[in-house]
Amino acid sequence: MRKTTIALLAATLLASGCSKYTISTKNEEGSDLEQPSKATASGRDAHHLSALVHKIYDASVHPERWSEVVAAIAASFDSTKGLLFTPFLAPQHGGLVFPAGIAESALQTWGSSYIDKDIWAQGLQAKRLLCTGATLLDHDIVPREEFLATPFYREFLSTLGIGRVCVGVVFEGAPGLPTTVLSIFRDALDAAFDSTDAEWLKLLTAHVSRGLGLMQRLDTLRLQKTSLLTSFDRLSFGVALLNDNMEVLHLNQAAKSVMSRRDGLVINEHRRLESQPNGPRPHSLSHWLERVKNTPMAAQGHFLEGCRIMRSGGRQLYSLQCAEVLPSSAWATHNETIRFIVFIIDPAALQLPSVDRLTTLFELTEAQAKVALEFSIGGTYKEVARRLLISGETVRSHLKAIYPKTRVNRLADLVRLVLSMAHNTV
Repeated sequence: MRKTTIALLAATLLASGCSKYTISTKNEEGSDLEQPSKATASGRDAHHLSALVHKIYDASVHPERWSEVVAAIAASFDSTKGLLFTPFLAPQHGGLVFPAGIAESALQTWGSSYIDKDIWAQGLQAKRLLCTGATLLDHDIVPREEFLATPFYREFLSTLGIGRVCVGVVFEGAPGLPTTVLSIFRDALDAAFDSTDAEWLKLLTAHVSRGLGLMQRLDTLRLQKTSLLTSFDRLSFGVALLNDNMEVLHLNQAAKSVMSRRDGLVINEHRRLESQPNGPRPHSLSHWLERVKNTPMAAQGHFLEGCRIMRSGGRQLYSLQCAEVLPSSAWATHNETIRFIVFIIDPAALQLPSVDRLTTLFELTEAQAKVALEFSIGGTYKEVARRLLISGETVRSHLKAIYPKTRVNRLADLVRLVLSMAHNTV
């Protein structure tokens, strides 16, 4: 039997070590089940979490509401300031910024003058703390005295009343999903964030990843003035729209192409997505979709926690992600309501950013952009040099110039940055 939303929220909170939250649930007969605990100063409990999660998924289809979401999350920390943003990609270069309590003029100043001096972002990268789903406190990133002495704080943050941060890593940087974090701020004189705050943000960050992931996957649709289904057909990756019974209502052209290959994915006689019957795990996809269906939205995991299906031959695979669509979104096709959307991606098939895009975003020369792209494709220094018909020393020289322009300090981070701007295909 499907569990109630609040019951699963209670389990999620308790499993996460957040036993101090006040939780009131009902058993299968509807009687109250009391969970004796202490209430937090900000009133954090299962009902509060459920309300915030609903706001998050509502924003996935109404992007103009993301700042309201950030404000609501900040309020749960007794704060008025927060930021959901891409710390290494300014808005003028295609990055996203959803602020709460921070003026537009301050964001413009950050993007034009201080993005290179952001000691918190630099610390996350230098210490390799950018792990999807991680939550960090300011002292985990940079020692307190060192932070207070930086120009980033003295010249910029202090003027905004910002001196402390609790950071949730939404995306560490993945194909089509640039490094994205959710930061909640307090003044330098306010109480420091603690482990309880980090636990609470960790719960919320997983849902932000799902909501934001859905929005970013479908972002190109917002630029189209055509019908919903026609817009899906313009995407280079597969999209399957499902009803409440997980039956397929619509496949875009890319998804139809995948099904026609019959090399890992099929639609069975019940109109449901299924892995190839003669594959190594023939029912893995249906079991995964059933779990998604039976897990309330508020208790679902990170957006990138999908399902991988091995293709014929055993060397390639399809990666699937599933997101629930809020009933209030009113998406429909063939007179049936769309309740779930499945993305079908070939992790090995990527459309890398163009040379022109890299030169525009990071002020690279054409030669430097080509080197960055070649390393993203894969290969050693010698292989890249051979493909570009240049010497290995020239490759090293270009990399030395690329690192400060792209604000990275090692090859792995450069590759991840370039791949985060790629588009998925199948």
